[in-house]
Formats: sequence, structure tokens, C-alpha cells
Amino acid sequence: MYQHEKTSQNLTALSGADGFRENPAALFQREMERARPNMNSLPFFREEIPCYCPPFVLLDNQWIGTALTPWMLSLVILPGPNQEWESRSVGDKLGVALPYKTLMFTVSQLQQIPYYLSHSLASPLDRNLTAQQAVQLADDCLKMALSFPLNRTPPDLNRRNILRAMIK
Repeated sequence: MYQHEKTSQNLTALSGADGFRENPAALFQREMERARPNMNSLPFFREEIPCYCPPFVLLDNQWIGTALTPWMLSLVILPGPNQEWESRSVGDKLGVALPYKTLMFTVSQLQQIPYYLSHSLASPLDRNLTAQQAVQLADDCLKMALSFPLNRTPPDLNRRNILRAMIK
């Protein structure tokens, strides 16, 4: 999944960063909670919104999940078991093809997570969003990112086609 057009299929280590063998959702949530005190001075910080990460999902041997905080909601990707990523700089932008659609991600890092990819879904969070709705939104966004889009072709409303359909 994590492949950029300039990247070969053979991925190499991100400065020695190993993939996560176990689901990293709890670790990621702890890192967000650790950052919380440093973010509470932001004008759009929402005290009542928790730091929350639903269980990440392995997709193409990479962990994909959502991260909800009082200041944002993001889609994140971390290397999976025995996976090594090619060296990138924090701040680099990468297009990643997900089942839902291709999204632009930014190479990011946290104290306990040397490298991960993030895509902002909401920053700042809507002021009318309750804590319960925000948690549900984090769950739903992960499901949507992993869902295949419904490619329904619009019906041809040409008169002849409508009449042919009626005759059949």
C-alpha cells in the first residue's frame, strides 16, 4: 500500500524503523495523550473530546487506523510486521492508494513512533460534535477508508434506452 510513484516495489528501512508486530492503536493513543497537554492552548482545542484510536487494521501488511484528539481527526498508516519503509524526511508528502480512494499523506513522527503517515480528516473538529459523535466518527472513517467505493454508472436516460428497457 505505502508506495509512491517514485518508489520501487522493494521497500527499504526508514532509518532503521521496524514494523509493528502487534496492533499499534493503544501505543498511538498513548502518544496522542502525551501530546495533549502541549496542545490545550490551541484556540480550537476541545477539552471534552478524548484521545481515541480504534483498533488498527492490517492492510497490505501495514497498519491503518484513525486517531481522534481534542484538536484533530486523522487517518494514519504505520509499518506492519516485518516491514521496512524507504527512508523519508518528516514532512514529505506521499499519495497512498486506499480501497476508498487515493489520499495524500504526510510523513510524521512521535516520540515512541519514529515514522508514520498521516492524513488530516478534520482539523479543527466541528464545534457541534459531541465526544460520543467524535468517537463514532473515528470508527466510521476507518471503515470508510477501507471500503471499496460503489462505482455505479448513471442510467442512460436516452428515450430509446428507456423504451428498450420497457419492452424487455
